[in-house]
Amino acid sequence: MAAKVYWGLNSINSGDDHPGNPTLILIGDSWFWYPFNNLAHELASQLSFNHVLLVLGNNGAEAQEWSTKYRKQIDLAFKWYAEGAQGLLLSGGGNDVAGPEDFDPLIEDNCSGKRTVESCYSPLQPGSLLGKIRGSYEDVIAKFRKYNGTAPVFTHNYEKAWPTGDGPFGPAKWLKVPMERARVPEKLRHPLFVDLIAQLRNAQLEIAKATQGPGKFIPIETAGTLPDDEDVWANELHLKPAAFKKMVKAAWIPVLKQEGIA
Repeated sequence: MAAKVYWGLNSINSGDDHPGNPTLILIGDSWFWYPFNNLAHELASQLSFNHVLLVLGNNGAEAQEWSTKYRKQIDLAFKWYAEGAQGLLLSGGGNDVAGPEDFDPLIEDNCSGKRTVESCYSPLQPGSLLGKIRGSYEDVIAKFRKYNGTAPVFTHNYEKAWPTGDGPFGPAKWLKVPMERARVPEKLRHPLFVDLIAQLRNAQLEIAKATQGPGKFIPIETAGTLPDDEDVWANELHLKPAAFKKMVKAAWIPVLKQEGIA
C-alpha cells in the first residue's frame, strides 16, 4: 500500500478521508507535478503507507517564485503543518533556466564561434542567476525552520537533459529554441545544460556547508543516476515514467532511509 499524496492545500483540507498532518511537505515544479509521472508520485509509491505527502507549487514553478507567486500557500502550509513534518523536499531551479525569457540572459547573443561552454555564458553568468536561486532556497528553508528546527530538508539537481525541442504535446521552447536563437554550436548544447545542473549542485552543496544547527540540508545528486542518452527522456525536461521510478529507487529512497524516513 502506497503513501497518500495531496496536491495542494485545498486537496488536503477537503474531503472525508481525514489523512492527518502530512509527514512530508514537497515544494516544487513539474518534477513533482508532471502529469505523466513525477518524483512525488514515485516517492509515494515507494514509501510506506503511513506517510502523507503534501505537494505545493505547480508545473512551471520557478524557485524564485516561492517568495512571490507561491508565497501564500507555502506560508499557510508551514503554519499549519511544518511543526509535525518529518521532512521538507524541494525541487527548484530547472524552470529558472528554461525558456527564452530565462535562458537568453544566460548566454551570449551569438555563440556561433564559441568552442567551450564557459565562453558561451554572458558576463557574470550563470553565477548571478544561481545566486538568486540559492537565495530562494535559503529563504524557504529559513521559513520552515521557524516551525521545525530538526527535520531534514532534501533537494535534487535533475538529470542531464538533451535540448531536443520536444514538449509533452508537441514542440517546446525550453532549451533547444533559445540555444538555436543564440547560435550555440550543436556539440555544446547538451554539455551546456549539463554544466548548469552541475553548478546548481555546487550551489546546493554551498547551502549544505553553511547550514548551522541540528536541521540538515541534504542535496541529492540525481544527475548521473540514469544513462546519459535521449532514451530516458519523454521530452526536453521530463523523464519517461520508468526513468522517474528508477531515479527515486536509486537516488532518493536510500537517502531517505538513511535519515529514518523511508
